[in-house]
Amino acid sequence: MSGREGLVGTAVKTSRSGYLQGCIIKHLEGLVVQYDLTVRDSDGSVVQFLYGEDGLDIPKTQFLQPKQFPFLASNYEVIMRSKHLHEVLSRADPKKALRHFRAIKKWHSRRSSGPLRRGAFLSYSQKVQDTVRALNLKGENRNGRSPEAQQVLQMWYELDEKSRQKYQRKAAPCPDPSLSVWRPDIYLASVSEHFEKKIDDYSQEWALEAEKSYKKSELSLDRLRTLLHLKWQRSLCDPGEAVGLLAAQSIGEPSTQMTLNTFHFAGRGEMNVTLGIPRLREILMVASANIKTPMMSVPVFNTKKALRRVRSLKKQLTRVCLEEVLQKVDVQESFCMGEKQNKFRVYQLRFQFLPHEYYKQEKCLRPEDILHFMETRFFRLLMESVRKKHSKDSSFRSVNTRRATQQDLEGAGESETRRGEQEGEEEEEGDIVNADAEEGDADASDAKRKQKQEEEVDYESEEEEEKEEEEEDAQEEGDADGEGGPQAREPDETTGSGPNEDMPPSPPLCPGPQGTEAVERRVQAVREAHSFIEDYQYDTAESLWCQVTMKLPLVKANFDMGSLLASLARSTVVYSTRGITRCLLSETTSSRNGKELMLSTEGINLPELFKYAEVLDLRRLYSNDIHAMASAYGIEAALRVIEKEIKDVFAVYGIAIDPRHLSLVADYMCFEGVYKPLNRFGIQSNSSPLQQMTFETSFQFLKQATMMGSHDELRSPSACLVVGKVVKGGTGLFELKQPLR
Repeated sequence: MSGREGLVGTAVKTSRSGYLQGCIIKHLEGLVVQYDLTVRDSDGSVVQFLYGEDGLDIPKTQFLQPKQFPFLASNYEVIMRSKHLHEVLSRADPKKALRHFRAIKKWHSRRSSGPLRRGAFLSYSQKVQDTVRALNLKGENRNGRSPEAQQVLQMWYELDEKSRQKYQRKAAPCPDPSLSVWRPDIYLASVSEHFEKKIDDYSQEWALEAEKSYKKSELSLDRLRTLLHLKWQRSLCDPGEAVGLLAAQSIGEPSTQMTLNTFHFAGRGEMNVTLGIPRLREILMVASANIKTPMMSVPVFNTKKALRRVRSLKKQLTRVCLEEVLQKVDVQESFCMGEKQNKFRVYQLRFQFLPHEYYKQEKCLRPEDILHFMETRFFRLLMESVRKKHSKDSSFRSVNTRRATQQDLEGAGESETRRGEQEGEEEEEGDIVNADAEEGDADASDAKRKQKQEEEVDYESEEEEEKEEEEEDAQEEGDADGEGGPQAREPDETTGSGPNEDMPPSPPLCPGPQGTEAVERRVQAVREAHSFIEDYQYDTAESLWCQVTMKLPLVKANFDMGSLLASLARSTVVYSTRGITRCLLSETTSSRNGKELMLSTEGINLPELFKYAEVLDLRRLYSNDIHAMASAYGIEAALRVIEKEIKDVFAVYGIAIDPRHLSLVADYMCFEGVYKPLNRFGIQSNSSPLQQMTFETSFQFLKQATMMGSHDELRSPSACLVVGKVVKGGTGLFELKQPLR
């Protein structure tokens, strides 16, 4: 037995994590910090204006924590001499950055508890609207504006400049962060707002301790702040740092520690979520639009009206299968002779449904809706399943067997070779992004296992086969049924498991007791809609049962009608909201340490949740589907989702990754304006043909570059290594110019 065929070898899948790390490294290898502190790719495209949003080198950030501030303060004299603080202060002026921070603090102090910021004209119009109404202006609307609106607009234009500036100052937005205005390597004291808050907090503590102390300290408060600002500036990332490779290794190496139980779904809060390497492959390598376990979560407003309505909303969003409302099914089978000695098999099926009290608290459904679904959809689906079962059994019984000869074996080998060549060509020319097909790291055990499965005869039971096939058919037909129509809201519009084409007219839905004529008309409509139904009866009082008699031609193949009904009821959807399968309400702790109700769904349908803005806090809606977030909220929102999802995958295993690494990877995947995967399809937008050829499918990229006349400027690390040049990174980043005499 080889090393990859053991229990641990097949579960750990080190080749998958290794290939994932290789993909990340190949894409990020050209990301280097430049002399203007921007992170650029080898072609000069800007990925980040400041590395990690603050420009700091990750190993040096450990000395910028508040617990290190007392050590820096006690060693002020040593640091001042070693860092040449006086020379720095003589060349760098901290006044501009400090003035900018004072403006930011002043803006926050004025609007800390006030209302939301309004525009200058809106504030002025609200102030003078009572005066304008008192004028009782009359006239026609011009350009869609009433006479009152025209008067307000004229008064705003006639306002003097000083008064107008007063309103504009009140409506002024918050100043931009200091790091985006003043470069931190040139202007001292240009730090992040988070670090400035740490300095303010420590300065207050230090001042209180200095007052209590009898011994007067030589270190003043201004000198302390200058020292900490200098420490920040000296902690900036050096130009030439290969931050792309560091980020790729920081994500790729810990991924090898996620082993064994990470290749399944793990229950978290009663919901299934994909973890470990499979989830990382979905996010990074495949950028899949159809993830395995999509979900949404949105907080509920803490009002009586919202808390009361969210219960009914949960019922509306929950999918209901027929199995959940079906109590039992009685099947009676008999034989009969028809005309011309034709033989028939007769099934009498009685469906007993659960009383409404059992599920009315959890499901948005009534017994009348279930009965209407049975008449219009389920009986047709049942007949289609019977036909598929008959055709499947008859095809199995018509197979002839004989002993294989040597000629057959040789012919099979040649056809297999030709088929392999054709598949190889199709794979090279195809553009389909597949999670398993494009990984390029197939284990030896996987190949052997697939070969054995192809050679062996599958002796699974008929019930398992029919369940699998019917579930697949039901899913495919349900999808085709749901995509073309409107949003599935009412029970008679829901996505069942059969197509909508040639649907018979629906019998009238009449709740409550019905007259004899109405009952006969309804039974006749069911019999006309389904030719195989001989008789039909139903509960006219409470709609809790229905009975149907089916007459089918007698065939040689026999099957169990009970197991067929069980599998069909399990996969048939009576009521659903498109894209959502389950809905849960859970109590969580908010950011203010208070309790709040959270609505979570399995499946995604953002437009449906947008309809309930008075119940749900849509500003805090979150989904793990990156493509859905990008289309609904923009690429910046998708970028934050990528960071959070990667962080959550590693957090389950107690692995922490610096957010600067995650932000760099997310920025690289989204800086082109679309969510780009880190695979051979994502590298097609790279400007270096040699970097593409050294990744995968070298011949395909070489052929494309030759036919398109592409050229390589030999700036990427892969291109430099191919031709033996010094890589543009680290000490090889700068260039020397020497005048020739």
